[in-house]
This record gives sequence, C-alpha cells and structure tokens, in this order.
Amino acid sequence: MKSLRVRFAIGFSILFTVFFAIALLIVYFSSADFRREEFYNRLKDRSLTTFKLLIEVEQIDLDLLKVIDRNTLNTLYNEKIMIFEGERAIYTSIDDKEIDYDRSLLARVKEEKEIFTTKGSDELIAIYIRQDNKDYTILAEAFDKYGRRKMTFLKWVMIIVYFSGLIVGWAATYFFVKRVINPLESLKNNLQNINSANLDIRLKQEGQGEEVNSLAARFNQMLERLQQSFSIQKDFVHYASHELRTPLTAMIGITENALARELNVQQYRQALEQLYLQQQNLTGITNSLLLLSDYKMVTEREYPRVRLDELLFRSVEIIQALFPNSLIEVNFEGEAAEEEALMIHANVPLLTMAFNNLLKNALQYADDGKAIVIVRLLENSKKLIFKNLGKPLSTEEESLMFTPFYRASNATSIKGNGLGLPLVKQITELHRGNVSFFREGGYNVFYLVFS
Repeated sequence: MKSLRVRFAIGFSILFTVFFAIALLIVYFSSADFRREEFYNRLKDRSLTTFKLLIEVEQIDLDLLKVIDRNTLNTLYNEKIMIFEGERAIYTSIDDKEIDYDRSLLARVKEEKEIFTTKGSDELIAIYIRQDNKDYTILAEAFDKYGRRKMTFLKWVMIIVYFSGLIVGWAATYFFVKRVINPLESLKNNLQNINSANLDIRLKQEGQGEEVNSLAARFNQMLERLQQSFSIQKDFVHYASHELRTPLTAMIGITENALARELNVQQYRQALEQLYLQQQNLTGITNSLLLLSDYKMVTEREYPRVRLDELLFRSVEIIQALFPNSLIEVNFEGEAAEEEALMIHANVPLLTMAFNNLLKNALQYADDGKAIVIVRLLENSKKLIFKNLGKPLSTEEESLMFTPFYRASNATSIKGNGLGLPLVKQITELHRGNVSFFREGGYNVFYLVFS
C-alpha cells in the first residue's frame, strides 16, 4: 500500500492537472468565441458599408465600388461580398470569384434576418434587408487570417504553459504535501521507538499544527495510561513476590520442623496455630494486594451521597472494639449543624476501609494510646485530620510513606504489611480527594481533603 504522502501527492496532482486543463480550455474557447464574434462584426460592418454605398450613393458605379472595396484600410483577407435583389445578383466584389452558396440560404435568411456560419475555413454572413419595398440579401465571406494566427499562437503558448505548469505544479504539490505530512511522519517515527521499556517518552505537543498537536496530546494521554498499567503490573509482581515470600517461608519452616520430629498433641496444636497465624497474614496481604491492584484501574465515577460523620463514627466503633483500652476523640469545626455540609459522594465500604486504616495506624503508633480526629467543614471542601503523639519520621521515611510494602523505622515492633497507607491514598484519590502527612507540634498528622 502506498504511503499517505504518495497518495496525497498523487491525488492533489490529479486534481491540479484536471482543473488546470479545464481553466486553460475555458480561456482558449472563450478567446475563440471572442475572435469569431469580433470577426463576424467586422464582416457585417464591411457588408453593410458596401450595401449603403451601392444603394444609397447614386453617383457611384459598380467598378468604382469594387475599387473602393479593394483599397479600404480595413479590408479582410480573401473577402468576397455579393448583394442580391430578390434572387438576382446585383453586385459581386470580385469579378472572377463568386461565393459558393446554397440557394436555401437565401430563403432562410429572410426568416432569420441574419445568419452567421462557416464554410470550410472561411466565415460567412448572410443579412436580409428590406428597403424601398425591395428585398436585398447580402452574402459576405472572408478568412480571418490574423485572428486564426493569433489563436494558433495562443494554442501553442497554452500547451507549453500547461506542461510547464504541470511540472511545476506536481513538484510544488509533492513538496507541499511532504511539508504537511512531515509532522505525521515524525509522529509515526516517534511512536515506532516507543515500547514497554520506555513508556516515559512523550510526543511533542506544539509547533506541528493544531490537528497534529491534538493527536500527539491524545497519544500522550494513552501513553500515560499504558505506563500506569505497566507500572501497576510491575509493582504488583515485585511487591507480591517480595511480601508473600515471608509468610510462605515461615509456613514451610513450621511444616518442616513438625515433620522432622515426633510431636505430641500439644506440640501439633501449637504448630497448627502458628500455621493459622501465617495463613491469616497471607490472606490479609493477598486481599490488600487485590484491592490495591483492582482500584488502580477504576476510573472516576459518581458515588452516592452519604453523611461523612456517619461513616467516620462507624469506623470509630469498629476500631474502638479492636483497641478497647485506647481513646478516639472526634471534634467538628465549621457548619456541622447543617446536614448538607456533611454530605459527600462516597463508596461506603472503601471510604470506611480508609478511615479504619488511618484510625488503626494512629492508635498503634500513639505514645499515649490516643487518636484525635478533626472534621473541618469549609464552604467548598471537607477536611479530615487524623493525629497522634508519636515518634518523628525522617524526611526520607515521610516521602516513602505511601509506597506499597514500605515500613518506617518505628514499625519494627508492630505487625503489618505496609499496604494500609497506599490503600488509603488510592481510595482517597478515587473519591477525588488527596491525602498528605506532616509533623506538627509533636503530633504525626494525616490530612485528607475532599472537594
């Protein structure tokens, strides 16, 4: 299949060839019609002048009229004029030559008054005049020598111009199409260089024309989604293989120890309990991985409207049951009295899971066993602040906090898999919000904002 450049060039060249030929033909035939009409008018004027001299000037005779006709400045080449009275010829401009005419022409001209026609290469005009109760017919014939020479010259000039124009037009069309298609060729070459190993490459989105810029922008958006998808796959495989190795290795070790020696009932029960704990850990890791993987592929959607305070208190109730000796304090700021200020579009199970993780995280790392939640209701946003007194984190630890499976230095003595905060971040973004962490007055603070 021919390239787009070649097909465009051929298409435009054919169009140019056809329209250029049509334009030149229009010029040629218009010139030919003008030449013919102009010559007929000249022939008519010569005929009428001769007729007036013959009929209206009494002192002129036929021989003198012939001399005048032959010596007139505007005489026509090979001109012959005949004047009839009725069907009788009363005047011929050249004695030895007469106009070869059809008798029916005399009858026709009486009806049509004027007839313009050709006879061979000559132009012929027939004019009927009734004067002094007499019928006169004028036949005039001549060859438009100079007009036809001009038309021949015009024809050759137009042929030369046509073929020269074709060469120039085709070349110009090719280079014009090449220039127009170049951004698309560049786009194609850049796309050919993109593969799964370099999805971070982005196409140029400016200086290539509005259409190509828009196309490049769409490709960049697609590359962004592809890069995200590949990143998710890589992260999932990497993190899953890294994290699942620990409980699986522990389960294999417990099983090997149990099989390597004779155990009593109590020891078998203890081994099974250890296996059960590792299985629970494995199940928790697997469920978290599946949630994290699935919801990274979810696009924005319109969730139902629910009350933010009801979701929060549901999470408080769940986490308080897990930590009965701890304290969770909830404070409201802003227009909490108005129900509309508390409404939010939310997926209840997901947002509850996010609140659960933040509350659990706050209590596990609190030095005083207390978590504080502040709900700040503003005109255009809702802000939730989860804070606890705890050990400070380094700058590097804060930057990696939302990375899957990452655990900070203060988490060595606490069970976990490093997937809670990444899940919180993903759920918050699905609800068109954002989450951040900072240190303030001895408190570790998580800051959620929903628009």
